[in-house]
Amino acid sequence: MAPGRPLPEVISDILAFQGAVLEKTADECLEFLSPPSLSAILGIPEHGKMSFTYQSSYDEVISAGYDSDLFRAMANVFSGKSRLAMAAYSSPSLNIEKISGSVAEKIVLTNATFRPQKVETRAVNYLLGFFQYTALSDEKREGLIPLLASELNLATCAPGEHIMEIMEGLQEAVPDQKPKPEITKVFQAACSAVSTVVGEELSPFIKSLDKRLNRDIKRVFEYYETIKIETQKAIEKRALSGEQSMEKQREKVNAIEIEKRWKIQDLISKYALNIRIEPVAAIVIETQSPVFWLEIKRRLSSRPFPLTYNPLLRKLDPLPCESCFYPRGGYSICDDKLHIICSACFKKCPQCGKLFCSACHKHGCPRCSKGSGK
Repeated sequence: MAPGRPLPEVISDILAFQGAVLEKTADECLEFLSPPSLSAILGIPEHGKMSFTYQSSYDEVISAGYDSDLFRAMANVFSGKSRLAMAAYSSPSLNIEKISGSVAEKIVLTNATFRPQKVETRAVNYLLGFFQYTALSDEKREGLIPLLASELNLATCAPGEHIMEIMEGLQEAVPDQKPKPEITKVFQAACSAVSTVVGEELSPFIKSLDKRLNRDIKRVFEYYETIKIETQKAIEKRALSGEQSMEKQREKVNAIEIEKRWKIQDLISKYALNIRIEPVAAIVIETQSPVFWLEIKRRLSSRPFPLTYNPLLRKLDPLPCESCFYPRGGYSICDDKLHIICSACFKKCPQCGKLFCSACHKHGCPRCSKGSGK
């Protein structure tokens, strides 16, 4: 998965759009010349430097990190403006026959079959959402993740390095055009998917946390176990000479054990990870897309499903997982409602060992009510 855009690029685009002139300096700062109106909104001088590091060697350099006053003031730039915008995207000319030939290669179902029904070109809306995440532990990680979601079938994908190409290709929407009510469902799917995307983005950081936690717990455990052994030996010597009772011995050893547990609990609290994800803005993009209607068959039941070609990324959208909306692994079809479920969400109940659909049963296994959801 491609990472989100760096904060300096995002801030630069916002300031440039508002009329500022910017230039990157040799010391990795950003020199700016700002219009008076923008300076007043952000509370900064009309000319200066900004830094995106937490420490700067120059007092006059303005901090522009996530915790800075400047970053918080960025919200004032959009004050009174909607965070949901409308745009249009011109679909390129496409070879429908060639795309149709790749459908069978892209779609693999482990327990069902499908049959192409028809192809039509129609207007399809995509939601391009931008999500900011903050991960807090003994260290801090932050980022901005863009995510695309199809209004037609709720397929989601991360645009990655194509995000600038998409933004440059956007055109002004039809005047007075407004988002449809269905956009709320699309936004919910995007929010569900982005939690998995952020988890993948933070995977190296989480592994590092676990490694450091286990290392420090081992050190604390070995330290206090050594103290317990030495204390035990000293107590035994005193007990032999009659200087101390067995009760006093047990109290000292118990006190060491209690302190060890407290130290380990402090380490667990220190390395605990708190992740916050917040939507920043979204664009509803209207475009023309080929839609390949499939008939998905499972046993004696079937359902139609639209597979979309994404003109923004110029490839077929993946099938959505109708539980997590960011599929991992192969696809299966559930028996009850023929939901499309990825392997991460279609798994065995740890209690009874039976497979269940987490889209049908969001709170766990329906047979024993003790299985975990996705």
